Parts: sequence; structure tokens; C-alpha cells
Amino acid sequence: MNLLSFNNISKVYGKTVALKNVNLSFNEYCIVGLVGPNGAGKTTLFRLVMNLINPSSGSIEIMNQKIRSDTIGHYISYCSDGDNLYDDLTVGENLEFIVRAYGTPAGNRKIKELSSLMSIDKEFNTPVKNLSKGMRKKVAIIRTLINQTPIIIMDEPMSWLDIDNQKQLAALLKKLSQTSLIIISSHNIYQIEKMCKKIVILNQEIKFFDDIKNIDYGNLMKIKIEFEKGSYRSGLKEELNKVEGVIEVQIENETLTIEYDRRYSNVERKIIPLVIQKYELRISKINYIEKGLEDLYFDRVR
Repeated sequence: MNLLSFNNISKVYGKTVALKNVNLSFNEYCIVGLVGPNGAGKTTLFRLVMNLINPSSGSIEIMNQKIRSDTIGHYISYCSDGDNLYDDLTVGENLEFIVRAYGTPAGNRKIKELSSLMSIDKEFNTPVKNLSKGMRKKVAIIRTLINQTPIIIMDEPMSWLDIDNQKQLAALLKKLSQTSLIIISSHNIYQIEKMCKKIVILNQEIKFFDDIKNIDYGNLMKIKIEFEKGSYRSGLKEELNKVEGVIEVQIENETLTIEYDRRYSNVERKIIPLVIQKYELRISKINYIEKGLEDLYFDRVR
């Protein structure tokens, strides 16, 4: 069964194209990371799924059915970048409202478990308007996850959370992904790479969509060389760029980063002597870095 599919979706605001010919299909429970620059159309995509706006063209299907307002709450839970809580209600009242609205089985037990997990249980009787941004975010997340639906959409769920709560939420989402499709939008590439099974790179159009494990980073490598201040000599960058196989050389503060293609067998044998012997760079640390999701992101978004 197709849990969620976007069929040639486009969205235009006046003369501004937010989304163009987006085709995506999700047919398994897992965590999907959605990444893209500001203005890429991520929030527009979510608003379309929630039927808050209509596409300019194309269609969206949920559980093999055309999207309808009366089925959204039963199939999809949404946590926006804002919290959208009822300020004059307490933490408990905000959560209990959702349980009553959807008739969530064992709702009170789920509230208790999630509140304890996210360390918000001691604030249960506190009006939401008196909470910090981090605490409000926790309440919004719990409210989203109480009524576990087949599809869970979360816009920047880790924002405002401390490190402990980020780890707890990541573990919880991995557990929930056994029975739900979870789509997470985030600017934190490292978290996406660590948590998600699939990755979508969006910039008005789909730039990449596949399992993270299937990403072929090819033969590209990076050497990151940290050196002592004052030891860099002009001409090194220019000469490194002339070495066959070297793709890019960057210098920032006391760090020299060299990206190269491993298919050129002698490239490393040329780089290291050039840096150490000819230009006598006083090196404090060398790291070899294989390309990762961040590199793929910049390659596709540029």
C-alpha cells in the first residue's frame, strides 16, 4: 500500500514557484529526512499534505485515497515548527484535549508515559503560557505522538530541545517508525543522516530521493589539515589546484581542506610532500574524511 504519494505536485504563489513537478511515493514505515535550503518548499509541502492549501496542479494520495479534510486527523499527525498550543490551558489540559477529540485508546496512559519520557510531567498543571520555548516544544511533540497515526510529520522537531531530550526523542521516533511513516524536516544534516532511513533533498524540485545506504559518494575524499598559525606560505593553494585529481582546495583560519578523487592513484603522494616538504606547513593535525550526506546536499542544491 502507498502510505503517501505526491503525483506531479506544483504550487505557485503569484509569480513565485514554491514547488515544481514533485513526485514522491512512500510505501513503507520508516523515518524519512526532508532537507533543503530556506524557501525550498518544505513547509509548503507539509501544508499541502495537511490540506491547509491546495496544489496549483497535481494530486496527493494518503493510504491510496485522494486527500480529504475529514480523514487528515485519522491518518496524519503534524508537529509544526511553532507549537500552536492553547496558552490559557495547562500542559495536561492541552494533551487531554487531543485524547478526547480523537478518542485515543489508553490516552491517559500514553500522556503519562510520554510526559515522563520528555521530562514534562512535573509541569502538568502549569499553564502553557508560563513555559519556556523548550518546554512548549516538548508539549507540542507529545500532543503529536499521543494519537499515533500511520503518518507523522514533524517540522524541525529537535529545535529548542536540550541534548538529552533530543536523544530521547530520536530513540522514541525510531521505535514508532516500526508502525508509522515519519517525515522529519530539519536543517541539521548530521541528525538526519543518523536517524533516517531515507532522504529527500528538495529545492522546489526533488533533487534526490533514496535510502541513505544507497547513496554513492563515489571516489571522492577530503584531507583536512590543521596547521600552526603563521606557517602558511602563499602559492600552496594554487599549486595544489594544479595536482591531477584535486577537485577543490579551501583555506579557512588555520585549516586547509583538500578534496580529491581517489581514482588518481598518485594524488595523495603528490599532495602530502607538497604540503610538508616544499611549503613546510607546520601541521598539528590531519584527518581523512569520506564524503557524506552534507556533501551530497551541497552538490544537489547548488
